[in-house]
Amino acid sequence: MSSGVLFSARTFNNIMSQRLSKPARTFLLHLSISFIVTVLVLLLTQDILVEFPPLRRAELALIDWRFQQRGVNQTVRNTSQVVIVEISQESFKALPEKWPWPRSYYTRLVRNLKRAGAKAIGIDVIFSSNDSRDPRNDDAFRQALHETQNVVLAGKLEPENRHGILRDHSENFGNLFIDSASHFGLVNAREDVDGVLRRYMPFAYDDNTQQRLPTFSFAVLNVYWGLPWSTTAEIANNTFHYGDRIIPHYDPTSFLINYYGPSGTFRRINIADVLDDKDFQTVDELNHPGEQVNTFDDPENGYLYDGTFAGKIVLVGSTMPEEKDLFPVTIAEGKQEGDNKMYGVEIHANIIENILTRNFIPRAPLWMTALVVFGLSLFTFVLTAGLKSIRTKYSSLIEILGVALTIAELFIIYWASLRLFIEKNFLADMTSPFLAVIVSYVGSTVYSYVTERKQKVLIKSMFSRYVNPTIVDELVSHPEKLRLGGERKELTVFFSDIENFTRISEQLPPETLVMILNDYLNVMTSIIFANNGTLDKYEGDAIVAFWGAPIPQEDHAYNACRAAVQMQEALLGMRRLWQQQGRPPLNVRIGINTGEVIVGNMGGDSRFDYTVIGDSVNLGARLESANKQYKTTILISESTFSKVKGRVFARELDMIVVAGKTEPIRVYELIAMSESTVPANQLSFMEYYKCGLMFYRQREWNSAIEAFEKALALVPDDFPSHLYIERSHLYRSSPPPDDWNGVFILRTK
Repeated sequence: MSSGVLFSARTFNNIMSQRLSKPARTFLLHLSISFIVTVLVLLLTQDILVEFPPLRRAELALIDWRFQQRGVNQTVRNTSQVVIVEISQESFKALPEKWPWPRSYYTRLVRNLKRAGAKAIGIDVIFSSNDSRDPRNDDAFRQALHETQNVVLAGKLEPENRHGILRDHSENFGNLFIDSASHFGLVNAREDVDGVLRRYMPFAYDDNTQQRLPTFSFAVLNVYWGLPWSTTAEIANNTFHYGDRIIPHYDPTSFLINYYGPSGTFRRINIADVLDDKDFQTVDELNHPGEQVNTFDDPENGYLYDGTFAGKIVLVGSTMPEEKDLFPVTIAEGKQEGDNKMYGVEIHANIIENILTRNFIPRAPLWMTALVVFGLSLFTFVLTAGLKSIRTKYSSLIEILGVALTIAELFIIYWASLRLFIEKNFLADMTSPFLAVIVSYVGSTVYSYVTERKQKVLIKSMFSRYVNPTIVDELVSHPEKLRLGGERKELTVFFSDIENFTRISEQLPPETLVMILNDYLNVMTSIIFANNGTLDKYEGDAIVAFWGAPIPQEDHAYNACRAAVQMQEALLGMRRLWQQQGRPPLNVRIGINTGEVIVGNMGGDSRFDYTVIGDSVNLGARLESANKQYKTTILISESTFSKVKGRVFARELDMIVVAGKTEPIRVYELIAMSESTVPANQLSFMEYYKCGLMFYRQREWNSAIEAFEKALALVPDDFPSHLYIERSHLYRSSPPPDDWNGVFILRTK
């Protein structure tokens, strides 16, 4: 017979299917936690539901750091098809008219650039008011724009339209020269939450005309490639399709600008040098009559002839801080704090060069980021949780190792992301993997703590009802003892059962029956604990317990016998109380056996019991049942008696063969412990009984009957004496066979 304390692994992990093995459940738990971490990280870092500015700023700063580590492209100045004509402080000094310049300057600029072979001219200047010197200058400039047909003007959205949706049908975008015949593009900058300009929108949407308008850089490229001025990029599969260029999204409305370096990376030419032809007088030429420099159309090295502008895109814009066309960008000169500013015209040069050379930065798609985050979360959680599960006296070293491995992971993420950016122009998120590793490490730490704490609490809450507190403390200190497995050792097993409990239960209301049973079990269990026993289980009204495990005991047989005697003594008082309450008394039978058993946690991965199994266990159960044959209360086996002999008051009862066995065993009735006071008549009774049993086994039937009758004279209700008298009369009239050895065979369990 096997029995056990209910100790289910389900209490440790009730969210997993009991059909799965423990490793499978643990792995599924790790998968679930990693999935939760992935969702949490993506929600925090990918702006899926709401933007978290601190994490957003962290990721943006890491983008800037990658640009800074990549450094400056040293070749773009000489290879680019983009040339900047700058309106600078030197220009103010070189030109005779004060700012704002007359429109005639721009007319001359456009015509000279056209003569020099410029294929597309983008003027990043907003002409918001008429020429204050001569209105005819505006007409001349407008005429030059219509004649050259390769100039793109800059327009700007009002602040309320900065999301790229235009609502004013009469809007001229702040530029007097934008009309139906003009080429123009929008120059509004879209800065990130930290004020840095990293992204660029290919177009804006006119809600009035239901059409898209190109932004400035794309409008310039339209002219450069001979496309209709209003051509805009198409959106498909998270990309912008512009001609044969496929530009990867950064977000649904913009792409990442791939800056080639800080301000000054692209070639700049002073606007005064382009205006200075043979018909134009600079300040120096006016101050020194007769000295004609003519930097534009000088036959030997003038821009008109040296090919500087031939076939190129020329961008005209201010490089003066006073004009406030200056924006923080992702790459700095690195000389001082705040030197990451770049002029708007230079930003357009970077964008156009990106598109011309197909030099784009694709961003890792959400699914890829999610996969990386999930993998890192799972790896970190499993690794650190596994380390924390190692039980060693060097626990501090384990913690240090876990932190070191986590830091190593973070470094690998940083290094891999940086190499991908520098060598492959690929932008992989850093914040999400960083956060995944950190959250997983913290999560595994919390998980390990909570699991260990929960395990200890559950061990206490479960086992404190079944075993002595000393045993509970040992299990809390060494929970590994709850692993599946067992060992073979000598223990003493105990079985008890209430006599005629079925009949009693039929006579009582359920509430009363439960109350009586609970009172009984509570007292009996307390006695088991007081004697250092382990409660194996309750089986209805039956109690199964054992001594000697999990804590070894020298006197496990004696402790079990003492508990049994104390139970019977306690029942005397309980029966008196029950009789006063009008409740039926309970009589309890107990069987005790000592022998080799297998003890340990037995069962499946999801449910196992701390129990005992083996023939010795079964014999203990048979002894409890054998009490019915002799109307006794406590029967112990010969093996138990041999360990307590001299310390208990007991009598040999019989030699029996229990059901299912063939070998006879001696059984003893345990009456009291040796330290108890035994009445004198009881001692005399025991002597007569012992003589009767001796005569019985010697086939001296008359002497046996006489001895047992003398015993009954002292204890009239002793059923074993009556039983032996009955057997002696039977054998006297019908003697047993010659090989009879006095063994009685039990036919029932």
